[in-house]
Amino acid sequence: PSMLYAAAAALEGCSFVNGGSQNTLSAAMTSLFEQSYRQPDAPSTSALSKFAPYSSCPAYCLGTDFKAGQTKFKTAAVEYLRALGLSPRVIASSNHLGNNDMLNLTQKKTLDAKMRVKSDIFGPWQEDDLDHKVSVMYTPYIGDEKRDYVEYTSFGFLSSPHTMVTYTRCMDSILCVPLMVDAAIWCDYFVNRNVSPTDAARATAYLFKVPEGGAKGVDPGFFYQMKELEKVMQKASGKEDDVIAMGLSKGIISEEQANALRALSTM
Repeated sequence: PSMLYAAAAALEGCSFVNGGSQNTLSAAMTSLFEQSYRQPDAPSTSALSKFAPYSSCPAYCLGTDFKAGQTKFKTAAVEYLRALGLSPRVIASSNHLGNNDMLNLTQKKTLDAKMRVKSDIFGPWQEDDLDHKVSVMYTPYIGDEKRDYVEYTSFGFLSSPHTMVTYTRCMDSILCVPLMVDAAIWCDYFVNRNVSPTDAARATAYLFKVPEGGAKGVDPGFFYQMKELEKVMQKASGKEDDVIAMGLSKGIISEEQANALRALSTM
């Protein structure tokens, strides 16, 4: 169903944000959202001709499951552990609740998609020594009040083990709604400032569990993702990095060098 909604959104020139664990974000779907593909003067032989009239307005296709509670804290917690000089080796987590989202996960097909994104949150760090395990349980009595438990085991000085445990209780839907608002506001803001799909994806990476599509390669750390948002905001507002501007104005670097530095800052 998410594929149908996404395709319909593209044809209407409306951004689509995937807040669930469906595998909606694909190369084909991303192409459908590109303005160059949805031109009004497309030839009659085009596959799009049967859907005419369709919109050629700019729009984005973003998201691989909202990063709202446990997952967001995990990335921040691992950043904290690494900042202490510790090396995370085992992250074992479990969460249980009884809302409709968890009910859907009682089906193997939907569970596999969910576990993929929950387990891959540290993928971009490529830490082969990190053993990350996740379990989810459907418990109807708990309702929407999610309970999650995470144990972090790390190596410290002389490989001495360090263990930290977190326990969280929160309303699952209350965590997600602000992310929906953020996504809607950012899509509108970026469209009105002609921000590229890649920059929009990188800027909103903090909203989702796994950076995919245009956001692929973005560091999963929450604070690093905030920096990505700041970079795109600065670029969209027409304000370049102060250091680059200062170097250019004082003749320390050339225009060509400044452009090369700007390009590096968006990578």
